[in-house]
Parts: sequence; C-alpha cells; structure tokens
Amino acid sequence: MLKKTLLLILFSFTVQSQNLSEILNLTTDIPNGTARFESMGGAFGALGGDLSAINTNPAGSAVFIDNQYGFTLSSEKKENKTIFFNSSVDENDNKFSFNQGGAVWILKNSGGGNINKISFGFNAQTNNSYKNNFEISGRNTKNSIDTFFLNNSVGLNVSDLSVGSNESISGVYRYLGENYGYSAQQAFLAYQSYLINYDEISKSFFSLANYENGVDQRYISETKGVNTKYNINIGIQFKENFYFGMNINTHDLYIQNWTGHNETNFSENSAITKINFENQITTQGEGLSLQFGGIAKLKSFRFGISYQSPTWYTLRDETWQSIDVKSIDLDGITYQDIVNPNVLNIYPDYKINTPSSLTTSAAVVIGKFGILSMDLVSKDYSKSKLRPKRDFTSINSEISSKLTNTIDLRIGGEIRLEKLSLRAGYTKLESPYKDSLTMTDSNSTSFGFGYDFDGILLSFSHKILKSNKNHSLFDSGLTDSAELMTKHSLSNISLIFKF
Repeated sequence: MLKKTLLLILFSFTVQSQNLSEILNLTTDIPNGTARFESMGGAFGALGGDLSAINTNPAGSAVFIDNQYGFTLSSEKKENKTIFFNSSVDENDNKFSFNQGGAVWILKNSGGGNINKISFGFNAQTNNSYKNNFEISGRNTKNSIDTFFLNNSVGLNVSDLSVGSNESISGVYRYLGENYGYSAQQAFLAYQSYLINYDEISKSFFSLANYENGVDQRYISETKGVNTKYNINIGIQFKENFYFGMNINTHDLYIQNWTGHNETNFSENSAITKINFENQITTQGEGLSLQFGGIAKLKSFRFGISYQSPTWYTLRDETWQSIDVKSIDLDGITYQDIVNPNVLNIYPDYKINTPSSLTTSAAVVIGKFGILSMDLVSKDYSKSKLRPKRDFTSINSEISSKLTNTIDLRIGGEIRLEKLSLRAGYTKLESPYKDSLTMTDSNSTSFGFGYDFDGILLSFSHKILKSNKNHSLFDSGLTDSAELMTKHSLSNISLIFKF
C-alpha cells in the first residue's frame, strides 16, 4: 500500500465550495436549551427567568429573583427516510451531549432610584446540531454522475487534464486547483479514471458510460458538528414593571460532511461498470452578533420584543475527494482506476452575514396556577450575504432569488401544582425557500415537567421535530433529488441551582 501524503494548497476562490443548501444549513438557528425552555416550545420572549430565555430576549435575565446556575444534558435521535425513484431507505442515528450551561447573578438596589436590579448572565448552548446521516438508493432511469463531470469539463482540453512524464496525479490536481479552480479538478478526476474521453472533432469530452436502461445509484451522506452560541449578558429592571437587556454573542462553528456516491449495473454494452466518488468538506470558524430586548409587565400580561443583529461569521473550508472507476474493454479485460490525489484543498477565509431577526412576544400569567406564552420570530433569509462579493456573485444572486422572509411561531404553557410543574409547547418553522417544493414548513411538539426541591430545580423535556425537503445529489449535472423526511426526537434533563 502506498504511503498517503498530504498536500496543503491555497485556492483563489474562483468558485464557492458551498452550495445554497449548505449555506442555509450554516445560517439556520435551531437552538437546544434548558428542559423548561424546550418543553414550552421556546416561547420565552415575554417571560424571562430561564437561562435559555436569555438567548431569546436578553432582558430575561433581569426577571430572575435569585442567582442561578445550571446545566442541561441532551439525548437526540434522528430518523431519516428517503424516497428516490420509488425506492425508500430508512436510517437512524443517536447522539448524547452536554448542550447547555449558564449562570445569572443579581445585584439588587437596596437604596433609592429607578433601577431596582442589575443582572449579569452567561449562557452557552447548542445553536444548531449538524449530526445527521442518511442514505439515498434507487435505480435512476434518466441520469448518471457522468453528467456532473461533463458539465465541469466545458472549456478544457486533453492537455489541461493530462499527466506528463515528469508530473504526478497529486501535482497536476494541485496545479489545476490553484490556477483553474474546482471545475477543472472534477474534470481531471473523471478523465484520469477513464470515465470520460476527448473528441478531437467536436473539441469536447464525452462519457464512456452507457445507461440507456438505467443505473443503480447509492448515495450516503454523513454529517457531524455543532454551532455553539455563547451569550454574555447584562440586564436591568427599571422601576417595577420594565426590563431591558443586551447580549454580546460569540459563535464557535464546526461541521464536516462526507458523501459517497456509488453507481452499478450499467447497460450491458457500457465500457463503465462501476463508479465510486467520495467527497468531504469541513467548515469551521467563528461568529459575532448582538442582541437587544425589553419586557413590560402590565398586571397579568407580559409583552416582549427583542432584536438580534446579523451574525458575522468568518469561515474556512477544507475539501478532499477521490474516485474509483471500474471498466471493461472490447476483449473483456477489466480495469480498476483509482484516482486519489491525497490533496487537502484549503480555501481562503470568507465571511457570511446571516440575516437579522425580530422577536415579538406576549404572555399571560394566571396567578400562581400557570402561564401561556407566544413568540413570533421574523427573519429574512434572502438578506444572507457572502463576502468578498466578487467571489460569490453567483451564490449571492441565488440567495436573493430563491430565499424569502419567514415568520416562525412558538407557543408554550405551564401548569403549576405547588412544587410540580407540567409543561407543553408547539413550534412552527416556515420554510426559507420561496419554492415550497424544495422544503416544506416544519413543526414540533413538546412536553415536560419540573420539580422544585427547595433550591434545586430538576426538569425534563421531550420534543419531536418533523421536517420534509428534497435533497439534490449534486448541484450540477446529476441534480436528481430524493425526498428526505426527518423525525428528530430530543430529550433534555436540566439541573438548576439557586444561590
């Protein structure tokens, strides 16, 4: 076995390494907070008094009566079902994690003045969990991955993709990336694995695969990673009924996606008999955002409003890929051509500005018996931008034309039976796509309970989030999509200490 070498290369960003679906995955917030927060659907914008409520409305820290600190453990399960050309595949995946921790300190004013209380808070929690595995499998009667490579070969010729006597696969692959970009590398992999060939008459590449009767395709996606958000908070209580707050938020993002695409059972007269194409992209970086909010108490009613600025991310991508093609010649001799450049493509840093959001909230407190609350969250995904603009003209245009404003609904309730609290919630998340065929609205239901052990609060929650979208295999050529239905079950246990 040849010893693997790792070549680090720097690209001019002639094309983006991310497509629209991946960009949206990076800019979507699906927070996972305390068990009380989750069991009530996250509808805490007018309530406060919960560590995760600080992440919704920073004024919520000033609602606390006592100092508190706590943490949350989470167990999640994702059940994915895909349908592709009338074939379905089910896959389940589990994860256990520490997803939230924070504290609030209260300074009460024992003298005169309008400022009754000043609060300082810190909260860290999962802003989005990326762990997700699924498989797409079926017989495609229309298309093969060869169209992806042919699309990327336009404008190139044999001399561009050849390996000279004093050159290596890794060296040419590296050179193409540095000087011609991503597309040239894809064409190179296909040409060197003998999937495509060149026609001198038409001055274009053509495929050696024949799939007039269809081809069996198997696509596997394995993703891991997390976006962790840190709230640094200050709040004040003004007189008796008004609360104001501000957050400085930092983000730590890491996501890695590996995909393997396999094709078999071509037509009998096909020179190509099997294709296996692997890709991996790793994205990591940091982000910064600000939040401002207020809460007003009017007898039994509570009203809240909060604004979150765009999150300003600085990100970097690394990609790796290889291809394995089996073929047969006219004499019946079989070949296996593996092209693995062993090159890690390292792209320059780039920036993403996510859209800002506005949350308006209302709640009613029914004495000591219970609470009903509701949040509306407005967010315009078409305002997302990648920079430098000159390198992302195409993807920014796609964001503006295909994404839209969303209004998400969160409803929660709590019944108090002395030291025992019973909770339930509902959330509706609108699709950020203008085209409802790409992704439908998703919704979640939740329930839970809590018990006060005189200074120690123990809470449990269970939430089920269902979503449905179409997943395209590739963004060029082989753009056939599968229906992806996901059921995300999430159970949290929180332990909160008053001090």
